Amino acid sequence: MSIAFRLLLILILIVPAAALSDGLLVQCLVAILAAAALAVVAMSARAADVSFMVQATRYFGLAAVVPAIWMIIQIMPTPLSAMSHSIWINAKEALNQGSWGHISVDVGATMEALAFYLANVALIVVGIFVARDRRRAELLLFALTAISTLTAIALLIARSGLIESLFRSETNEMLSSLSSLGVILWLAIGVRFIERQEAKEAKTQRPRQDMQRLLALTGAGLLICIAGLAAAGTLNTALVVVFGALVFGSIQAIRRIDLAGWGTGTSVVTLIAAAAMVILWRYDNVRALSPFLRFATSASADSIAVAQRMLSDAGWKGIGAGAYALLVPVYQELGVSAPRAPSTGATFAIELGWPIALFAIAATIGLVIILFRGALVRGRDSFYPAAAAACTVTVLGQAFCDTSLLHSSIAIVVDLVVALGLAQSKSQATGR
Repeated sequence: MSIAFRLLLILILIVPAAALSDGLLVQCLVAILAAAALAVVAMSARAADVSFMVQATRYFGLAAVVPAIWMIIQIMPTPLSAMSHSIWINAKEALNQGSWGHISVDVGATMEALAFYLANVALIVVGIFVARDRRRAELLLFALTAISTLTAIALLIARSGLIESLFRSETNEMLSSLSSLGVILWLAIGVRFIERQEAKEAKTQRPRQDMQRLLALTGAGLLICIAGLAAAGTLNTALVVVFGALVFGSIQAIRRIDLAGWGTGTSVVTLIAAAAMVILWRYDNVRALSPFLRFATSASADSIAVAQRMLSDAGWKGIGAGAYALLVPVYQELGVSAPRAPSTGATFAIELGWPIALFAIAATIGLVIILFRGALVRGRDSFYPAAAAACTVTVLGQAFCDTSLLHSSIAIVVDLVVALGLAQSKSQATGR
């Protein structure tokens, strides 16, 4: 597993470069490293590791296979005109040929999207194998927290204009998303410091002097991430982060107070009610928009209009994963530069179709429930699944606010945080 662990560390080191300059080359590099790490794990895994993996990913494996199957269907030739996109029908009529069409309007782009999706799934699988070891899990948590904070600092510098060559149009949403994840990760680091300190005090019967320095470090990291969120985030993204932090804090409170079942149920119902109230408060009732677009307040009016027209025409089949950029010129107004997608949720609904988009939302909510429960039943190291649950909630909310989840750097961090949560939701004894 040591080789796979090193490959994961290399992927984490790629995060700053991917945040500053994402693209096909970075995605290919991520896919290659993820495939190499998966091959190493497959050759070195023991029977106990495989058994633990099956238990940890029972839900994840079933949910992950559905989008992959649908993307394969999108690129397969279909003789049914009702299934293929109209662009293929028009091309067949114009060329007077009898070739079959596809659901996807860009088969190559969909194949690239499928490869990147499988790379992300492989990254989670490898992360679960590696993070089963407590020491490696700690190192991964430290590495993810440090790289998220350092990248947020770099993006703050880029946004300030001190180094103009680093500034890109996606800087704001990347800074906001990485800062959001950094807030949750630093909260997990702080809880980890406190738990370790309490365990040491129980053994030695005396406090350690370095606790203040550790908490000061945690506070400094939180301040940096909060500064990044304040500089680049919107009110919607800030509310999402607050709710993610509440999810993490509620888990800690339930464990500390040792609430009974009814108390835990009351806390969960309160969180759900609070989320519903915030959603209703921020729901844009003024414009007749799809729910996938109502929270993308940072997107331009042109990008919202284009996405709304594409959503209306895409239907339940979608236009093919990765094909959004190809059809944007068809829908945009003359003389307007090609706008980016307003949100990740809208992109999924347009490219994969609204049934798969709704399935992805439901699967993510299911993952949050599993991680939340894992954090409550876990003895030591419960902050791993608690942080994973909070980060998953944060990512789910931000998927309706911007397109940061489509970037390689965010995908790497989220994949490994989820892997940490799933791996540490079960004790080693349970795994055996």
